[in-house]
Amino acid sequence: WVVVNGEVLDVTKFLSEHPGGELAIITFAGKDASEEFNMIHPPDVIPKYAPDAVIGMIGGAGGGALAAGGAPAAGGGGGGITLAEVAKHTTKGDCWVVVNGEVLDVTKFLSEHPGGELAIITFAGK
Repeated sequence: WVVVNGEVLDVTKFLSEHPGGELAIITFAGKDASEEFNMIHPPDVIPKYAPDAVIGMIGGAGGGALAAGGAPAAGGGGGGITLAEVAKHTTKGDCWVVVNGEVLDVTKFLSEHPGGELAIITFAGK
């Protein structure tokens, strides 16, 4: 996943099709790639070549913090991925967690976590 201009993109299926190669995208996995992306791509490139990659928007001020029940926390700005959505991703094959108001897809990291998978899966969807 990468962030471009506030949009969260799951580019997993697009990696092999990227004309600049997979590494150009993987370098920014889990990060905001907006500055570099905008330097070399026209504004219509995502809707034109990878419209299905857009899965949501990064929250506003406060990192998109969420209150119980998935509502934006006070001052959180809203517009981010809700806790209700995060709660759908609770398995080894699809594991999301929220850390400091940020939604993280940790699926591929589970087997590499030094503390073991259970240390993360315990908090999956939360």
